[in-house]
Amino acid sequence: MLSKIERLILANQYKILKILENTSEYDEIIKILEEGYEIFYDEILGHIFDELPESEGQFVLDILSFYDIVVEPYKQKNPNDHEIINHPYSYFKGFDGNSETKYMAFVRFLIEDQKKFSFVAKYAKKTDNFNSHFPMLDKYRKMVELWESKYNKKYDLKREEILDILNA
Repeated sequence: MLSKIERLILANQYKILKILENTSEYDEIIKILEEGYEIFYDEILGHIFDELPESEGQFVLDILSFYDIVVEPYKQKNPNDHEIINHPYSYFKGFDGNSETKYMAFVRFLIEDQKKFSFVAKYAKKTDNFNSHFPMLDKYRKMVELWESKYNKKYDLKREEILDILNA
């Protein structure tokens, strides 16, 4: 999994931390890296996620944009449209924390760290910080595909068009 050079660089980084912090807590990690005990690499690197490909990042931006720029403004302008307001997909529910973790983490980064998608951000508490607790990827893909193919990602959609996408 790690080349000798990568192991050497990481081991040296931990040696520097050991000196700076004047602690022996890094000795085990240094030994794991120097000796090449691959079985324990996940303990060292477990908090480092796999990359999110650009296309997947764009997909997340698209679904958040749909809610932030299309659905939420419509709901604000039409507070008596109960069919849309009460629609099960009238707000962004997030992604499943177990099977769609990288998507959920990216949403949190966009909203919490980059302060984007302000209309969607207000649903953090309602959605357990955008953890839907059930798979949403397929549903969102259908919605984005329909928004792109049939409506050219227009932002000024009519009521029926919004419902069409929500029902995708």
